[in-house]
Amino acid sequence: MITAPAVLEDVVFKTPYVRLAQFRIPTKCRLIPSVRDRLMRGLKDYHVVEGTRENHFCMALEEALNNAFYHGNLEISSELKEDGSSRFLDLAAERELLAPWCHRTVQVTELVSAFGLWITIQDEGKGFNVQAAFDRCNDPESLLASGRGLLLMRGFSDEIFFNTHGNEVTLVLYADGVDRELPLGTATSPDALQRHVVV
Repeated sequence: MITAPAVLEDVVFKTPYVRLAQFRIPTKCRLIPSVRDRLMRGLKDYHVVEGTRENHFCMALEEALNNAFYHGNLEISSELKEDGSSRFLDLAAERELLAPWCHRTVQVTELVSAFGLWITIQDEGKGFNVQAAFDRCNDPESLLASGRGLLLMRGFSDEIFFNTHGNEVTLVLYADGVDRELPLGTATSPDALQRHVVV
C-alpha cells in the first residue's frame, strides 16, 4: 500500500496573540497549494491584512514555495519554462521519484502575530547567487518570464531576506492599522523603499 506524502506541522507555541509553527514538507509539488493556503490562514487568524495586500502576498508566497520546490530541491532550470513545452513539469514529475531529489524536504517556519507575518522557507538545493539575480531583475533587457517571480516576492512583501547560500528566504508582511506599533527601524513613509537583504 502506497501512502500519500504528509506535511508535518509542529506548533511550537500558540496564544491568542502569536503563533510559531514549523513545517517539514516532502518534495511533492502537488502539495504547494495546500501549504500556501495553510500559511495564508495566519493573516486571517491574527487579522494582519486583508484585501489587495492579502492577495498580493499570496502571489509572493506561492513564488517562494515554487522556487524552493522546483528550482531548489528539484534543481530544474527556469530556462525550461521559456520554450513553452511541458519539459519543465515533466522533469519535475520524474525527479520527484528519483534520488537524490526525492529524499529532500522543504522546511518552513511561520511566525504570525498582530504585528505581522514572518515566513521562512528553506530548501536543500544548491542555492543561487541572490545579488546577481536581483541585478538581472533591475535590467529589463535580461529579464525573462522566469525572473518575474523574484520581482513579485520583492514587490509584494514588506521585506525579504535571503541567506548567503540562496537556499533560504524570509518574507515579511507587516500588519495594517495605525494603532499597531511597527518594529524598530521599520520605515513608515508611503514612499519608503522596501528592503531585500542577504544575510
